Amino acid sequence: MISKIIGCILLLFAAHHTFAQDEFNVEVPKDIIIVNSTKDYKVALATAKKASASLHKKLDLRGLNPNAKIGLSMSKGDCMEDAGGDENGYPCYPARGDGAANNDDYISVEYSNAYKGFAKGYYIVVAAIIDVKSLDMKNKLTAIKKKYPDAYAKRTYIWRGCMH
Repeated sequence: MISKIIGCILLLFAAHHTFAQDEFNVEVPKDIIIVNSTKDYKVALATAKKASASLHKKLDLRGLNPNAKIGLSMSKGDCMEDAGGDENGYPCYPARGDGAANNDDYISVEYSNAYKGFAKGYYIVVAAIIDVKSLDMKNKLTAIKKKYPDAYAKRTYIWRGCMH
């Protein structure tokens, strides 16, 4: 519990300097670049591995594995509150980007239920999370579409603030 409080204080301090005028403990709009979506985790994983190689991007599965109850989950050990996981215990799934709401540029498999406005029950192969309507997003999407013509950007809201 103390480690969570200290972590939140450090995040608040970092956010004060990083976000300056931006609000904290809010949802911020982001565009998520999606290479593929499927109901089959094995297909999503194979696509993610192929996309990582063909796009020359790091593959980071973030320690997540399929979970029948919630789609994806961290390990039991990582879900324990004292290990920095969800205080509700196992299974737990931290959506990519939640907390700092930073832009990022790597390949992962995520579960659509964690994102507002997304169809439920899909494993999505994510190539980046970017500020909405930014030139960087347009450039990344254009580059990805050269290898994956069906790739697209979808708007959602990512949490910026302390994770409870």
